[in-house]
Amino acid sequence: MEPGPHLPSGGLRARKDGEVMCAARQVADRILYVLIGIALTVILISVATEVFFRFVLRSSLPWSGELATMGLVWMSLLGGSYAISKKANIRIELLVSFLSNRVRNVLEIITNIALLGLFVTLFVVGLRYALVAAPDRTGALVVSQAYFYASVPVSAVFMFFYTLAALWEENPWRASISAQGGGVGQ
Repeated sequence: MEPGPHLPSGGLRARKDGEVMCAARQVADRILYVLIGIALTVILISVATEVFFRFVLRSSLPWSGELATMGLVWMSLLGGSYAISKKANIRIELLVSFLSNRVRNVLEIITNIALLGLFVTLFVVGLRYALVAAPDRTGALVVSQAYFYASVPVSAVFMFFYTLAALWEENPWRASISAQGGGVGQ
């Protein structure tokens, strides 16, 4: 099939791959939004309930601080995933602005590959900690400590996916292959 005006230079395969990545990103975004919303809701309800009990009923709840902490841990790590998805994470732009586009692209690829390695490590170590902590119970909620630690591998999966998506979307290597006439998937 000859690439037409409705197809990118890579042909039909590149278009389908791009659509699949876009659809996967949309699904991941929705799941992330729901999880962050749940974490925020848990924090708000826990803190509001504690304030009500402490100042109106003059009695403190033993579990509200622990539940708010759990929500904060989850929201912070999932928020980091969201920052990576929107490229809103901390970057040093001053140094990069002095580099040529080619060097900047290579540096971006190297950085993203290093981040993928970091997120795999974060997933493995976080999963190990969650499994080791699973039998232990929290002090006030009396639930498994694994609920706290599970936020690390879950957020690492999101971070890994979004970094992989960034590598796919900012594909300087695919552009050079297309320019040589190879196209993606051909």
